Amino acid sequence: MVLLAGFGPFTENLEIVSFETEDPLSKKLAFTLCLMALALCSLPAMAQSTLYSDLGTGTNVYYCCEGWTVSGSGTIGESFTAANEFTAGASGSISQIDIGIGTAAGANSFFAALYSVGGGGEPGTLIQQWSNLSATETFGDCCGLVTISGITGVNVVAGTSYFLVLGPTNLTSATFDAWNFNTTGATGTDLYATSGCQNGTGNNCSWNSNGTQTIGAFDVLGSTGASVPEPSSLLLLGTGLVGAFGTIRRKLMR
Repeated sequence: MVLLAGFGPFTENLEIVSFETEDPLSKKLAFTLCLMALALCSLPAMAQSTLYSDLGTGTNVYYCCEGWTVSGSGTIGESFTAANEFTAGASGSISQIDIGIGTAAGANSFFAALYSVGGGGEPGTLIQQWSNLSATETFGDCCGLVTISGITGVNVVAGTSYFLVLGPTNLTSATFDAWNFNTTGATGTDLYATSGCQNGTGNNCSWNSNGTQTIGAFDVLGSTGASVPEPSSLLLLGTGLVGAFGTIRRKLMR
């Protein structure tokens, strides 16, 4: 409470004026709550994990100058659809696939498709397909990748094998691409088809096997369901919780 004396001839009149002062503890509590809110906002909703990868690093992401042919018949006289078997290293929901593929000539339009492994060790059930893709790198150079993002509703299971199939969007097109070999030593069953394929897909292909070979370069990314906060986010959250606890404790002891 503060007493203010009146001014002028009526100095005998005193006016009592009340000022509301803000509790400094309230300020501290508001500050710590802001820290906690900031930390919660900065926590990732879900960490993206590697479900499979045979990609290298730096300038050695994949082998620039050898790979499996992916082509229509317009340039080389025969269509080629390639299928490489791989085993998922973790279970999760796929959100992105990156493929090392280069264009050699022609229209440069291909599809990528994920298949289960069916009877006879060939592509079985089509899980999902992505069409009208184009290589961003010239075959012989490194290290551009074709990225398929925004994938939803596709799951893989750790230890289970699948086929990634690449083929021309149109079997008679002039597309002439090459799926670059990986540089990490990953191997698997390599299949190719020059006939029987339904146009623009890997369905009904008459597969030929090269046996176990170096497979094409690619990765499969997604969510395993585990959230991994950054250390800075955890520090903010911890600081906020400690501050809020201390402020509330002091209020209770008053």
